[in-house]
Amino acid sequence: MKRFPLHIAAIALIAWSCDPEPILLDATRAVPDGVNTGIYVLSEGLFNQNNSALAWIDYSTGLPYSWAGPNGTSYDCFEKANRRRLGDTANDMLLYGDRLYIVVSESSTIEILDASTCRSLKQIKLSHDGKASQPRYITAYGDYLYVCCFDGTVTRISTQTMEADATVTVGRNPDGICCAGGKLYVSNSGGLDPSDPDSTVSVIDIASFTEKTRITVRNNPGTICTDGTSVFVVSRGIYDYGTDDYDCRLHRIDVTTDLLTDTYNIPVLNMDIVADKAWLYRYGSDTIQVMDTRTGQIIQSSFITDGTHIECPYSIKVDPITRYVYICDAANYTTPGSLYCFNPEGKLRYRMATGIGINPNTIQFSTSQVQPADAGTIIENRTPISKVFSYCPAPGQFINTIPQFSESDDSITMAQKCLEALTGNGMITLGGFGGYITVGFDQPVMNYSGPDFRIDGNAFTGNAEPGVVWVSSDANHDGLPNDPWYEIWGSEQKENRSTPGYTITYLKPESDDDDIEWHGSDGRTGSITRNNAHKQPYYPQWYDQDSVTFTATLLPDNQTYQDGMWVMKSFGYGYADNLPNSDTNSAFDISWVVKEDGSPANLESIDFIKVQNGVIGCNSETGELSTEITAIYNINQ
Repeated sequence: MKRFPLHIAAIALIAWSCDPEPILLDATRAVPDGVNTGIYVLSEGLFNQNNSALAWIDYSTGLPYSWAGPNGTSYDCFEKANRRRLGDTANDMLLYGDRLYIVVSESSTIEILDASTCRSLKQIKLSHDGKASQPRYITAYGDYLYVCCFDGTVTRISTQTMEADATVTVGRNPDGICCAGGKLYVSNSGGLDPSDPDSTVSVIDIASFTEKTRITVRNNPGTICTDGTSVFVVSRGIYDYGTDDYDCRLHRIDVTTDLLTDTYNIPVLNMDIVADKAWLYRYGSDTIQVMDTRTGQIIQSSFITDGTHIECPYSIKVDPITRYVYICDAANYTTPGSLYCFNPEGKLRYRMATGIGINPNTIQFSTSQVQPADAGTIIENRTPISKVFSYCPAPGQFINTIPQFSESDDSITMAQKCLEALTGNGMITLGGFGGYITVGFDQPVMNYSGPDFRIDGNAFTGNAEPGVVWVSSDANHDGLPNDPWYEIWGSEQKENRSTPGYTITYLKPESDDDDIEWHGSDGRTGSITRNNAHKQPYYPQWYDQDSVTFTATLLPDNQTYQDGMWVMKSFGYGYADNLPNSDTNSAFDISWVVKEDGSPANLESIDFIKVQNGVIGCNSETGELSTEITAIYNINQ
């Protein structure tokens, strides 16, 4: 596994003639704050899925702005206003003047929007020496924007011309930027080299736009903020897979001298600073601490005072006027998140769970009126699946979480949850080798020249978990997948590098804390090992039997250990979750379908698709190899 019907309940207000802060019994609407007209929420989506999203929460209604998108109700204002998606992994956002600037890291673009309409005024593509720059974070000063990029540069963009006009080289993989005292401070993480990260902060003189010095902190610096007189930077250290945590520290840099003056043994991963207070949280914890930045002392060990639990804090922002604290919750990183708003006393004002995208990471407050533009009907040459007939995953570290299992679920309701995920920007996992899902369309997928359908996953270079694909036609016209199945032959079957009909049996463990043993038909044995990151049962909880057996085509081992990390190579073509979704060879051609003897099946159309995990593998860092799917759709209608 690699690192997804609108109902708004009525709000009951207790009389508040003596207290201007309403007490919410059902806090599902945004409550006006008396200053802003609403807030923008940026969600990065899933890596390599092109599903970053921009939401506008309008205080006049208390609801996120919505519209009739191509696949049902949509809350993505950018898509409505621009007839296209924002891109892959939107990482940061800044409202500056009357424009909204969005940093889209994997797409390597900066989107410049008219803040009142969300319409793109310009898209700037950032590259250096012919390679994508991978922009990460943005700040502004005067007439310029400054963007730190993972390629080791900081790019300057003129707000007047909307052009990138200069670049300066800093340390390795900068992962944070802020402005103080006429200087830029850039945290150089070295995050692409986990065994030997960077440990410096670059100081750039804004007037000359040159690097003046580098300040040594600790390994892997990231989040960086300022209170005006000091710069505070988080060093994350090297991630420990044994404890499933970082070894974080917080550093103070004096803006006048550019010297490191203090290092605090505070396990902070992210923060926001307003005036002389910093709100801090650590990895994997919803405890928010408050620090006095003048003294470096923690003045509140737990900011939230009403018992509200946040599953997975992903960002924090404090309104400098109202002092309301906003926390984005990423939940399980694969399904839509939530936005929490707390008053200065740490009591929940509201929780917005509708309209927030996957992995919400940035919010911005607006005092101006916002009305997302309408660019017209969005035309997409894709028809999603309409049915999930069966969802039969093998055990795995994300089983029972994506989709989420509840005690009342059975095989039918879990299949329905898969349909909702695959047609609603979610994701499902097939678990270990052999796990599968069977889906269908309302109309046949025709076998035209070239690619006919797509199966989107979350693969990227060095992280492939290939799934074998089978198809079937509704020959008896009963609408059920009970006709002959035919295999899509990809590169490995074509070159006789696969093992057809491999059978594997998984044994239900005696305890949910035990590893799950498996036995293969060739005598091999192994286990799906548990890890600290995922502590739920790994054996599908709706299975009644004490063992489960799958038969599937076994693909070659694609897992190797290289340069201190595990690499899962991609195959040539013909598999789900094998190549980036944007790759030409990630689509499927019905002409690749064969009969059991390997001869062409020559199908004119198909109605059903089955995807089955085709690889066996497990390692201590990423867990078992498990095919993931985010969408299946016909591209010929």
